[in-house]
Amino acid sequence: MTHKEIEKYRQRLTEIKINLKGEQNREQRIAELLSLAMEVGASTGWQRSADGGVDPVGLVNNVHMALQTATMINMCKTASRNFIISLLATIIALGSALAAWVAVCK
Repeated sequence: MTHKEIEKYRQRLTEIKINLKGEQNREQRIAELLSLAMEVGASTGWQRSADGGVDPVGLVNNVHMALQTATMINMCKTASRNFIISLLATIIALGSALAAWVAVCK
């Protein structure tokens, strides 16, 4: 998942959470929440309330957890890429220092 996709999913989750507070179209909002959970790869199977229906709070938490995990994976990829770039820059700087040292010593 890209950073833009994660932000889009977070925005959708915020809109669904705001709309869950009202009793109108609650079932439709829960269906949207289930759809979002499936899109982001969050767990949906065990989120049941005492009356046997879907527990929206548990689903929201699972979606948050899935989005946090995706964000951490993106940050690890970015850190890895930046490490490689900084390693290359260090090697180039070392080469420049060696060239300067050789030029001074002649």
